[in-house]
Amino acid sequence: MPRKILLLAFLFGQLVHVCAQRTLTLNEAIAIAQSQSVDAKLIQNIRENRFFLYQTYLANYRPQLSFLAGLPTYSRSFLDVRQPDGEIKFIQVRQNNSYLGFSLTQNIPLTGGQVSINTDFTRFDDFTGNLRAYNATPLNIRLEQPLFGFNAFKWERKIEPLKLQESQKDYKFRMEEIALQTIRLFFNVIDAQQDLRIAETNLNNNSLIKEIEEKRILLGTTSREKILQIELQILRASQAQKKAAADLRTGLLNLKVQLGLQEEEALNLSIPNELPLQTMDEESAFREAKENRPEYLSFERRRLEAERDLNQARTSRNQVNLTASLGFNGAGNQVGNVFNPLTNQQRFSIGVKVPVLDWGRNKAQRGIAEANQKVVDYTIAQEELNLRKEISTIINNLDLLRASISIAERTDAIGAERYQLALEQYRLGKLSVTDLNVALVEKDEARRTYFAALRSFWEAYHSLRKLTLFDLVTGTKL
Repeated sequence: MPRKILLLAFLFGQLVHVCAQRTLTLNEAIAIAQSQSVDAKLIQNIRENRFFLYQTYLANYRPQLSFLAGLPTYSRSFLDVRQPDGEIKFIQVRQNNSYLGFSLTQNIPLTGGQVSINTDFTRFDDFTGNLRAYNATPLNIRLEQPLFGFNAFKWERKIEPLKLQESQKDYKFRMEEIALQTIRLFFNVIDAQQDLRIAETNLNNNSLIKEIEEKRILLGTTSREKILQIELQILRASQAQKKAAADLRTGLLNLKVQLGLQEEEALNLSIPNELPLQTMDEESAFREAKENRPEYLSFERRRLEAERDLNQARTSRNQVNLTASLGFNGAGNQVGNVFNPLTNQQRFSIGVKVPVLDWGRNKAQRGIAEANQKVVDYTIAQEELNLRKEISTIINNLDLLRASISIAERTDAIGAERYQLALEQYRLGKLSVTDLNVALVEKDEARRTYFAALRSFWEAYHSLRKLTLFDLVTGTKL
């Protein structure tokens, strides 16, 4: 009775363990990895960071309101004061300057200048002489404008939107890289599971064969050499079983880390043997790649950056800056006197910086910028050609891999059936151990070839998704 209870408890425990296992398909594993893996979270943070960089760029073209204040600025020191007769006396002074103001600035993208509206109020205290004075600028409009120079704003307006679009497409591209990595880890587990099943099956079959040979040796119909050969097969199968079990533990751990799952959570992987029927021709794939891939935006951005650097090198030789301001200003010993009356405040200046002798420095800078522009053009052309070759290779391989899976699946079935027939013939004494081992090796090889073909297909299929950022199943852009 206790044995029956123990047996029932064992069977119940096994049933609970099987039910607790989480069945996971390849698409589910990819979706989990792309949503909760560490790599996915890192990629999401990078995308957010680039989005905020773009928001910073936009903010630079909006009016900026600043509050300025110095409350107070106190000083106590001896100052050298020249007297009317030329003598210098050191007089102790105690002073305080307090000021506050507002400044509203606006960049001018069209010209590369900046305009600002300013207001300020200043109070001066001389504690030594018991004096107090006020100064105010209720309104001041200031313009700072480089003439015939490099306009950084113009190039930012061309380049920064491309960077944002590039980061959005780069996010999708990196997500497909996570999918490819998940596929590799997924099939590592499946391969280890299959190796473990093969090793366990071979170990059981070889143990059965050894029992048969031991009976035959008593009858004198076999030899000790065959017994040793079978024992060697058992040892190899046992070693393969241990190795496959270790590989399975490692593979499951790596997959769970990729998916962000708990280590103790049991997984049962579903073999992805249903292949998508949708295909894509080379021209369509290349067209989608040009529209969707971040590299093509990168190509355009890099060309613009090279043009910007060349323009900056050409315009940096002669620098002319114009500064002008117009406003109202007042001063007095009392606050009320500051604003009555107000006087006009005007300033205007043009600064020029023209190098007379730079020993060819500016010419060299232009030469570097021109050379860099050519290098960028050549590099982009080569990268575009390499991308097209990669797309063409994968599309051609997909059809071959699909056919290979069909052949490998049939070969696997034939190998398994042939081995069963060979095992039956061996039991009847119509087949040698050597021939049986040949059938065993062919069976195992056919099984591994089938799963290798599945792995190659799914890696190629998702590589094409990554190269085009296009979903072949739904026919939509990622």
